[in-house]
Amino acid sequence: SRAPRRSPGTISRRPSLQRSGLLWCIMASMATRSRSLSTPRPRPTPVNTETPAAKKRRAQGADDVLDPRCEELIASLASMPPVGRAKRFRLSDAVRHVALADGRRLEKVVINCGAPTLYSNVEDTEDVDTFRSLCRIVVGQQLAGAAAKTIWARFVTSLGGDASLITPEAVLASDMEALRSSAGLSNAKARSIFDLAAHYERGDLSDAVLLDPSLSAAELYAKLTAVKGIGPWSAHMYQMFGLLQPDIFPTGDLGVRNGIKEAFGLRGAGKNGALDEKRDKEKLEAAMAPFAPYRSLAAWYMWRCADTPSFLE
Repeated sequence: SRAPRRSPGTISRRPSLQRSGLLWCIMASMATRSRSLSTPRPRPTPVNTETPAAKKRRAQGADDVLDPRCEELIASLASMPPVGRAKRFRLSDAVRHVALADGRRLEKVVINCGAPTLYSNVEDTEDVDTFRSLCRIVVGQQLAGAAAKTIWARFVTSLGGDASLITPEAVLASDMEALRSSAGLSNAKARSIFDLAAHYERGDLSDAVLLDPSLSAAELYAKLTAVKGIGPWSAHMYQMFGLLQPDIFPTGDLGVRNGIKEAFGLRGAGKNGALDEKRDKEKLEAAMAPFAPYRSLAAWYMWRCADTPSFLE
């Protein structure tokens, strides 16, 4: 049966995300993030400022003229500070690009979903501990949010009782089996955390590396997936929600693929026409190509379409 409607200002707990608890882990790691910015914004009251000429051009199918309701939404975001971490950008620019791209295909989705909650502004001075955030991701893999929170608390206790004590040095100085047992980790997760710590000790990973604006998304992805236990989906989720990178397309996420199927009317090679991550790779990439360099935002809207197909109407 179809999932119940949810308000446009919330991110639902789809099975594709709930199955691992990673989204909870990533968002929980941003402890200094402003609560006010994560609170859903009220939908702006549309003000029809469209000129007669613009209205005529839009009625004639002009691809560069947006619906006044969409323009009003974008205007409400214009005063926000730039978002992102290493590479910062304006959310209003990203929303405009997504709404206009591919012949305004997602314009109605943008209007019906309202302001995206994918990003919250992070101050330039904020201290971001990438090692601790990645440990949280590994701990929370294949766990629902509550279970991930419990295991994380045990992990923190095992390393001294304070999250600030979770460092590569502290992990490598501990006994793997003792840490695994006391925290309730699987063997695979324990090995992954120790391998992650080793990457930091060697300098392959660090706050400076992961927040380096000169590195491309592909280069960061390669560095993350070099760690045992951090696969493509985990890396993409961290890039999107941890590093707030604007142009990530998580083809491995079922919710994104289902949203593309709804929004683009595509049929794939999977069961009942589902889009398959591997067999339909070219089709998926072609569909999302026009939304670069803001495919992270387009993916967020695909999640919303998968949850509530009426957003397309």
